[in-house]
Amino acid sequence: MRTIFPVLLLLALAGLTGPAEAAAPALETTDGTEALRLYLDCDWGCDFTFLRTQITYVNWVRDRQDAEVHVLVTIQGGGNSREYTFNFIGLGRFEGTDQRLIHASSYTDTDDERRRGIQRLLELGLVRYVLETPQAAGLVVEFQNGEAEDEPHTLVVDDPWNHWVYRLRLNTDFRSEDRRDSQSYQTSASAGRTTDLWRMGMGVFYSYRESNFEFEDGSTFKNVSRSTSYFGQVIRTLAPHWGVGVGASSRRSTFLNLDNSYRAAAAIEYNYFPYSESSEREFTFAYFIGGTRLDYEEITVFDKLEETFTDQGAYIAFGMERPWGEAHLDLQYSHFIDDFDRSRVEFNTEVEYHIVRGLSFDVYAGISRIRDQIYLPKGGATDAEVLVARRQLETDLSFRGGIQLRYTFGSIYNNVVNSRLSSESGGFSRIF
Repeated sequence: MRTIFPVLLLLALAGLTGPAEAAAPALETTDGTEALRLYLDCDWGCDFTFLRTQITYVNWVRDRQDAEVHVLVTIQGGGNSREYTFNFIGLGRFEGTDQRLIHASSYTDTDDERRRGIQRLLELGLVRYVLETPQAAGLVVEFQNGEAEDEPHTLVVDDPWNHWVYRLRLNTDFRSEDRRDSQSYQTSASAGRTTDLWRMGMGVFYSYRESNFEFEDGSTFKNVSRSTSYFGQVIRTLAPHWGVGVGASSRRSTFLNLDNSYRAAAAIEYNYFPYSESSEREFTFAYFIGGTRLDYEEITVFDKLEETFTDQGAYIAFGMERPWGEAHLDLQYSHFIDDFDRSRVEFNTEVEYHIVRGLSFDVYAGISRIRDQIYLPKGGATDAEVLVARRQLETDLSFRGGIQLRYTFGSIYNNVVNSRLSSESGGFSRIF
């Protein structure tokens, strides 16, 4: 009975929105034909609510199989901007009518500037399809002179920063209850420069986390974790399919028993596809070699407070985004040069597949075989440290994975925006 009640409640609510209030009809043109059906496939960075309120001359649908135009958006980050690639894929009567447009959004853009830039490019791409519908009569072409005062973007002839972008970040978090509280501080600074020939970056990151607990007997426990890291790297383009780079880093970590650590390494990578297509597909092979110096906070299980080693490794990575979904996998192997038994193998994969209309399947999995935990403290970890994940624990294997099945059915249209009583915190219907 308890299981049936929620179902009956949903059916009752559905009945309340029946004949008394018909669902929003599909948008039609002046001659009675249905307007262009659009499916926007964008996982991140697209404000769907905003776009649906601004672009009202198309029918927004929930599944690509109901669409006449499928817009697949892929995103690639650069040194000073984020690049959105819009792949317009014609379906049905527009089969074979495809195009690609690119929008670059600076990291300094506000959320509103970014979403309006996406709106502008999306509407420009839709013109080609709307022209073949009766709604073409409503199209108006307007050109804004670059000298206009309200023109937000003009061609940059001379960049006084020479492509360098600097970022500063400070983040704090505080939480408190009667018998436990926590606080954390994170700060970072970085600089990067990206051109077609070079990619350079450097930065520093610091993190402090503290948690306090009070038990029933009045005793207390305090957990503190600190982490500091520095990095720098220089990547050089060799050819459309090749890249080479060198880098160095330093790290301090309570979790990894590292008082100070330093590493320098070099790598070379080959991409079967041109790097210009990396936001849509890539198949890379790489080799790296490096040296590492470790100074420990506590004596390790091998009775050492410091040590130096060299290692080498290789990895293969594959990724693609297509109208049917996306797939990613990578395999990496590394070992100490003077001791092949000190090694690590990692495999990760993630697949999202749209099976049929409204039905999609997501799966991710990862497994690691670990033989290189030379930094573990000899004294091990206390029960309290295990409970609050203060220390890395010894392990030979690590697994992770998950499966998600989603099914959406009902009206194919998604035109209406109604934000009443839509509190993100749960609102009036939340139990706690």
